Amino acid sequence: MKYAKIKLTPWLLLGLLLALSCYDVARATTTISSGHVDIFEAEYEKVGTNAPTVHLGVHEEQIVDGVLVENHYEPGDVILQVKNAAHRSTVGFSTAVIDILGSNAWILPIDLQEADDLGLIEAGVAMAGFPAGSVTFTMVGAGADNPGNFALFNSSSAIRLSATESEVGTSSFSITTGHIHYNWGFSAPGTYTFDLKATFGALESAVETYTFNVIPEPSSGALLLIGLAGWVATRKRVVSKE
Repeated sequence: MKYAKIKLTPWLLLGLLLALSCYDVARATTTISSGHVDIFEAEYEKVGTNAPTVHLGVHEEQIVDGVLVENHYEPGDVILQVKNAAHRSTVGFSTAVIDILGSNAWILPIDLQEADDLGLIEAGVAMAGFPAGSVTFTMVGAGADNPGNFALFNSSSAIRLSATESEVGTSSFSITTGHIHYNWGFSAPGTYTFDLKATFGALESAVETYTFNVIPEPSSGALLLIGLAGWVATRKRVVSKE
């Protein structure tokens, strides 16, 4: 039996490398990479005479053709993508933030206009439908394969949640109203997972796993492949003219 030979061009090699790097995160049904998203949204649910429950989900808002469109997702069905446009210096943030994230990190902005300009997620934490009181969000675990450190912090750089790779640091925080915008910072590219739950008094949600895909800057190898592919394409055009 004869097998067809596949010519491994630079473009094909680059495509294979990118496909392999995205394989694990491609299994989720929905990838969110821009717009306003309440990533940790706790919902108070009461149906008829049933006892109330607390549910932790992801709430997305997008403007489509001038119309506000809202979507609700189960956390396990979503990849939250942090694009390379989020990469920045941590100068100006608190010492606590810099100690966790280093001198440069991938940080989602608090400001919606900045997020729109960069094509990034502007992310929040929310409570919906609750009676008066506070909701507490708790990180009960961080993925064993997390490639770097994580920090969730407010506009004054106060830490709300943190993790050093798989080790949870600051583990919980509470909110009392609506939704609050936070900075979400990651020290290294790659795929992160975090296990979280929400509590309201004696009520507690199920533990949900959230997945973040932090896109790296182009590596030297990828840049070399791109440059080589460009040279090959240019060379072909020159040869064709001779």
